[in-house]
Amino acid sequence: MSKLINDPLAVSLFSEISAIDHLLKVRLSKSLPVGMEFSHFVILNHISTLEGEKTPAQLARSFNLTKGAITNTLTKLSKMGYVHIRPDWDDARRKKISISTTGKNARDSAVESIEPILSDLMEFMGAEKTKSIIPFLRNLRILLNEVDR
Repeated sequence: MSKLINDPLAVSLFSEISAIDHLLKVRLSKSLPVGMEFSHFVILNHISTLEGEKTPAQLARSFNLTKGAITNTLTKLSKMGYVHIRPDWDDARRKKISISTTGKNARDSAVESIEPILSDLMEFMGAEKTKSIIPFLRNLRILLNEVDR
């Protein structure tokens, strides 16, 4: 058995990250426009920053989800008119995903609705502290993603 299990510092780090993740999702979810789920926002926000179209498999990898899980969410987003799903003309087995104008507007509306939460967070943290913590968080995410593979 690893000695880390009894390391209160490691347990505290895990507990704090888990609590922050949960609380942030709950607060943001309550502020999103009616009908938009947190998973919808995250995917729309991600797609809105991409150049060109992506496949469901590429998006699934980005979010560490199964292809079935991402397909389910993309189907919902398509029914809402937020994304376009089309066949890949080079490989009929694949689909291509892009954000629609309606999806961009929905994403922008969602960002506007959560802006007060983000503004309060930035006021509390400050730009310098935020800049200093992002590399740590990014490295932790990368490490956890590599361990999972």
